[in-house]
Amino acid sequence: MTNLDEEEQWALTTTIVRPSVGAWAALPRRAGVRRQGTVAWLIGLLTTAGAFIADRGWESFDDPAWTGAYRVIDMFGMASIALALGFSVFGVLLRRYAPLAAPLVLLAAAIPHTLDGYASAAVWWLGTAVAVLWAVSVAARLWHQLRAVRRLAQASITGRTTMVGPNAVRAVNRSFRRGLLRLLLLLTVACGGWAMAVGVLPSELGRTYAELGEQSASNVFAAAGIAASIMTVAEAVRQGWHVLALGQVGRRLVWEIPAGRGVAPWWPYARNDAGTVPIEAAEAPGCSCLAEFRRAYPDGEGDLRMGEGVPASAYCRAHGIDRINELTAAEFITMSEETWLWEGGTRLPEPADPDAKRLLLYSFAGHTFGGIPVRKLRGRIDADFPGVRPAHEADPEDFGPWWDNPLRPEAGVQDTIDLQAAGYTGSAFRYRHGRAWFEAAPPFVPESEP
Repeated sequence: MTNLDEEEQWALTTTIVRPSVGAWAALPRRAGVRRQGTVAWLIGLLTTAGAFIADRGWESFDDPAWTGAYRVIDMFGMASIALALGFSVFGVLLRRYAPLAAPLVLLAAAIPHTLDGYASAAVWWLGTAVAVLWAVSVAARLWHQLRAVRRLAQASITGRTTMVGPNAVRAVNRSFRRGLLRLLLLLTVACGGWAMAVGVLPSELGRTYAELGEQSASNVFAAAGIAASIMTVAEAVRQGWHVLALGQVGRRLVWEIPAGRGVAPWWPYARNDAGTVPIEAAEAPGCSCLAEFRRAYPDGEGDLRMGEGVPASAYCRAHGIDRINELTAAEFITMSEETWLWEGGTRLPEPADPDAKRLLLYSFAGHTFGGIPVRKLRGRIDADFPGVRPAHEADPEDFGPWWDNPLRPEAGVQDTIDLQAAGYTGSAFRYRHGRAWFEAAPPFVPESEP
């Protein structure tokens, strides 16, 4: 079977969804993952501190970890304390896992402390209840957002369809496979921890603190087993929620979303196509860009297979510098969306109308799964490569200011063209010996060098 046959086998026919700018902007924003995780961590931290105070722990720093014969409840009690202390220190790093992990960590401490009659039992249960309420509130917010995304998808179906290429399909599958691998790894660690704890425990039961050399190995393995079990449950819930979200919204959808509006996704592997010629145009008669590219980069054919544009040749009759400067101002404005007009270091023109510029997402399911960034490649929609990570929500200010963009050259300007007539926000600067640069620099004042 040829590579083309394999690609066609993986390609899928999907429905296009195009929400309006207003509807997209009205989509509920996701509460910050960091804030959600921080609140859960603080609940765990305050509960652990409250339990320490309730048990007057400062009075027993030098006392043995347990008195009398070592029991199963002692193993779980010490393991739960180690787990709670670990969560108090490192729980803030768990972020999206913390809201679900916090009640499980506190529950693991509440049960043995209750069975062993500790004064802190009430504190552990109170912390568990608060953590459960917080987890429920986070889940309720996610469900509300998911329903809003589902309604938006149903209301924004265009009736148009498109083919989605194999890279996008594989990227979605790859994302879920990574989650399943994490789940399998955590489950393996949990089973290993419990197996070690169960294996060591019989040799420690009934022995005193002194006889065990002032330490127990079973509680260490139990703590690792409990921690890995909690993370396994959290990862399983997370993956189950992803499956539910895609089932509710619809997996085989391509979203045409307004750029930089509402729930603005962060675009991984963003690429500037300025200074390139689409492969279809480069293969057309009269263009020498593809031949120049192959001559200069004999091993660069792989880039073409991934759908990348061909660098525009400065001497091409169809896409060279002379061709750019021969255009009248009106012709240039009409063609201003062509990527080969622009120098590679510049940004492409930005439409003033927020509805004019759209980004494409495949399998977007709201805040639960940000979807795979795709674009039009070789007559269909596809991701740049199978390893593209899902997009995630970001604030529009995360995209600017564009202080790291190179400044356009000051010398060699042939003329400047106001692009407002084409619906863009700035000006084009054409150069005698280079491609044009775009600059959003109001107010616009036409000028040219003599």
